[in-house]
Amino acid sequence: MICYTLWLSTPRPDGSICLTHGPLVTIRGLLMSLAVQIVAWFFGLVVLMSLIEHQVHCRLMHKMPRLAFWRNLPARRRIFTSHAVEHHTQYRQSFHDEPVPHGEDRGIRLNLWEGLLEALPVSAILACFSTTGAIMFPLVVLLHHTLWNLIHLEMHKPSNKPFAQWAAFKHVARHHFLHHRYPDKNFNVALPVGDYIFGTVARPTAADWQAMRAEGIA
Repeated sequence: MICYTLWLSTPRPDGSICLTHGPLVTIRGLLMSLAVQIVAWFFGLVVLMSLIEHQVHCRLMHKMPRLAFWRNLPARRRIFTSHAVEHHTQYRQSFHDEPVPHGEDRGIRLNLWEGLLEALPVSAILACFSTTGAIMFPLVVLLHHTLWNLIHLEMHKPSNKPFAQWAAFKHVARHHFLHHRYPDKNFNVALPVGDYIFGTVARPTAADWQAMRAEGIA
């Protein structure tokens, strides 16, 4: 343990100065405090990212705006069409198909650079409360997008990744499988906290379980 020793100067009646041993300020204590803060912010930001993913998926990708101005914007229509129409049409009957070369999987991947840019406004808000939270949020977004891409690609374009046999992967795969059967449910992919908070968790039927067993995820 590395520590700094503080010395307090105490004057004597004869005018001389006596150095007395004062309190110890330990680097270990400071590091422990910082570690606790980082862990607390990490879990809080993971939950926040799950809520953001849920709302973006639900409100941008599955619903069209009521206002004609927003509804008719080409970029806004493209977001809705590429996901709610094209993606769901392709994977509703068959949850997965053949793997594709890297670069041809744009429609089922998140862009890391776009994610980092989109994280900046949230970080600016967090900076009003905590510098630690503001710095960590883009890192959490980067982690989320990386995991999201890995598991979402393995769900729809399986290539027998080692984690495909993990119970955790099969759990989120079943969660996402049900989203393709019930598009108004199970909006989360990487971490389904948002679905539980917003009450949008789909309950599988016997037919759903049979289909998931056929997919090898149940």
